[in-house]
Amino acid sequence: MKKFILIALMFSLCACASTGNDTVSKDFNPADHFLGADYALLQKNPDLKGGLGWRNPAFNPAVYSAMYIEPVVLWHGEDMAKESGLEMEELELLAKYFHDVLTHVPDGKPMKLATQPGPGVISVKAAVTEVEASSPVSNALTSVIPVGILLSAGKQAATGQAVGVGKCAVEIRFVDSVTGENIAMFAETKIGKKYDSAGFSKTGQTEEAMNEWAALLKERIAVVWGQAK
Repeated sequence: MKKFILIALMFSLCACASTGNDTVSKDFNPADHFLGADYALLQKNPDLKGGLGWRNPAFNPAVYSAMYIEPVVLWHGEDMAKESGLEMEELELLAKYFHDVLTHVPDGKPMKLATQPGPGVISVKAAVTEVEASSPVSNALTSVIPVGILLSAGKQAATGQAVGVGKCAVEIRFVDSVTGENIAMFAETKIGKKYDSAGFSKTGQTEEAMNEWAALLKERIAVVWGQAK
């Protein structure tokens, strides 16, 4: 019986490990992105700690003193629900969670939180574009069973993502809330860490990633508006 369970586990883990490259396309299609064709403008920036970004060359931070956080969008939410390992209700809760953490970014110094669009206000249009739930059972088994550890390491080497860990991607557009002019854009995909306590719940690593994005935005506000003084 023990041998049967081990063999079943190996087949299960191999199935998990084989799905990584099958769903990833290297061809750029604007329709696949919340940012549309503008996604092509994004570039790597060390200040964004792994994220991609773009800023309007004409942007003047001195013009803006507040941010309005629009409701977070689930980009292609129905497809995400089929592929993420989460129900639509769980995805909607994650979108609300991201909105809530973003509302804590403008703390009045130097950026205030606006309750509506208006002059001097930046509208933040954020979308969750991909979610993959953590699998606490797979994560645990491939963290302690030798064959599982090897399979997980093999998947990580091939796809960049270990077995059982979560993934989340977001795209964000910052616009002048009056004119609609693009001010900046950001996108990043975060993959959970293998030996991370957040990976032992289905949405823990996604929430962790959202907290990190909010912290990064807060940090960039302090830098950019500090330079404007």
